[in-house]
Amino acid sequence: MRRLRVEMIIVFWLVLFLSLPTIAKSYYHPSISQTFNFLENGDVEVTDIRYFTFSGSFSWAQLDLLLRGVDDIQFQGVWDVDTGSPLRYEVNKQSNSKTIKWYYQADNQTLGFRIQYLLKNPTHRYQDVAEFYWKIIEDDHASIEILDVILQIPQSSPDLFKLFVHTQAQPGEMNFSPDHRRVDFIIEDVPANTFVEARLLVSPQVFSGVHLQNIPRYESILDEEKEAATKELEGDKPSWQANRWIGIGLFLLYISIGILYIILFFVFYIKYGREPKIDYERQYEQEPPRDIPPAFLGVIMNQKALNRNDMGRAFTATLLDLARRGYMTVEEEKMKILFIKKEYLVFTFIEKNMNISSDSELLPFEKDVLSLLQRISNDGRTVSTLEIEKWGKEIPREKSNFLVFIEDWGKLIKNWWENHFFYTYDERAEAKKEYYLIFSVAYFIGGVFLVIFAAINLDYEGSSWLVALSILFFPLILIFALIARKSLGRWSKEGLLEYRRWTAFKRFITDYSLMKEAPPVLLQIWDRYLIYAVALGVAEKLLKNLKIYIQETGSELSHPGWYQVSYGAVFTVTTLDTLSRLESISRNMANMANLTRALQSSTSVGGGFSSGGGGGGGGGGSSAG
Repeated sequence: MRRLRVEMIIVFWLVLFLSLPTIAKSYYHPSISQTFNFLENGDVEVTDIRYFTFSGSFSWAQLDLLLRGVDDIQFQGVWDVDTGSPLRYEVNKQSNSKTIKWYYQADNQTLGFRIQYLLKNPTHRYQDVAEFYWKIIEDDHASIEILDVILQIPQSSPDLFKLFVHTQAQPGEMNFSPDHRRVDFIIEDVPANTFVEARLLVSPQVFSGVHLQNIPRYESILDEEKEAATKELEGDKPSWQANRWIGIGLFLLYISIGILYIILFFVFYIKYGREPKIDYERQYEQEPPRDIPPAFLGVIMNQKALNRNDMGRAFTATLLDLARRGYMTVEEEKMKILFIKKEYLVFTFIEKNMNISSDSELLPFEKDVLSLLQRISNDGRTVSTLEIEKWGKEIPREKSNFLVFIEDWGKLIKNWWENHFFYTYDERAEAKKEYYLIFSVAYFIGGVFLVIFAAINLDYEGSSWLVALSILFFPLILIFALIARKSLGRWSKEGLLEYRRWTAFKRFITDYSLMKEAPPVLLQIWDRYLIYAVALGVAEKLLKNLKIYIQETGSELSHPGWYQVSYGAVFTVTTLDTLSRLESISRNMANMANLTRALQSSTSVGGGFSSGGGGGGGGGGSSAG
């Protein structure tokens, strides 16, 4: 019995081991491009170019298309896009579908395949319209980053040329050619296992060779599309009735509230918009006003949570500050690709100081930065700016992760500052501003609905001037809302004093005429000044002033032990030039927070996108293994 259990355990682990490569395999489509070329007899030649990005080893792929809405599908072959070489394939037919399966060899790479096939008789011709309704992306498939589809008809159709696209992805971009023969659309980020349908409507004369079904169909198709586009908005519309005086009363009330809104703005500004008076007249500060982590400067200078540019600078300054305090060293490195030289920084962890969780000298947000660098590091000892950029830009899964990290990190810095120091802004003023902006939005939306309601339901003949006056308040409210966003809300007294002190310090390190009066100790602790300059976004200016200073005075800078130059250990004017890269690194860090791509959506005249549908021909699935 014991021997049997042992054998079962061995078999279990053997099966698990053999299945691991399969479990780890995955793929997605960076792009799919399809061209539908219509023939005069209604048949359609399809060129389907599909790129696969494989993770793991793959040797075959297949495309399964349902024989729905079509007499037959004739596969003509599969080719490698890069080489143009034909690939071995086989076609199998089931009762309601056809499958083409092709063979190749791929291992952790991206390959493109061109599949050619002919759709037999998918086009239907009626008295008033010719229709092509086809599921161009099947029901079962991997995720698609970019879908590009072209439909080309054999002759011009200026009188009727419409395309409706059904998709559960975000709407894309649609374009019609001036000669009314071609339409193309692009959709980004099509989720896995979500179909995309195209419904093309043209004049029946375009397909004179197609069998005529002697019934009208155009209006019923439009009704179907209208229902698909508005199904989520279905519901009983209230049948409100009112007379002229109700309409006049509503508009007068709206105008009165708008006037009160404007008056309220001036009341709020007098009480909550004017800055407090403080006793501080110094033009510059020769030393940092407060010994604090540089990441706090974004909160001090902006009154609130860091914006993305500030977070990039704060992240970079925090890295350098941690190096200055002995947690890392920074070393310049160079690489050459062809004739292009690329310089980057390498951060090396100091092992004796890397017990992050128990280090009482580290603040929570500093621990988060070190933990992040350890996660990015390939060897657990070093991490370069190249690795950081690659992690944030090239790994799709990490784009959103970094965005979440950097935004949460900025909030953590703000909260820590407020809990241990003081609020930099007046909380009451900030609350009043928020109330005012909420009221602005509500008032604007209410005005839009009022005008629409009145236009449909109310009898206000002779009172159109009230409607026009109400509409005039729309831009006025938006203007005052924008002004309120900037002018309502003010510094706290402590925050304003801190802001002015750091502004004076910033003025000192960026004005060379002031820096000439700098105490000699500046040359010994210039790296501390540099880190604050990175956080303030003026590192390049400080380095320029230091360069001029040592050129004119013959002074020397102390060499910080945490910053190493791979091609020489002595700091000179020349190596100061290399330090100016820190400003560009700061900008790169800020850009990393903006890598998440905004989804674009637009529609074109002559059609549109909707999430309904499902009635087109084709369908099926695709897979690889």
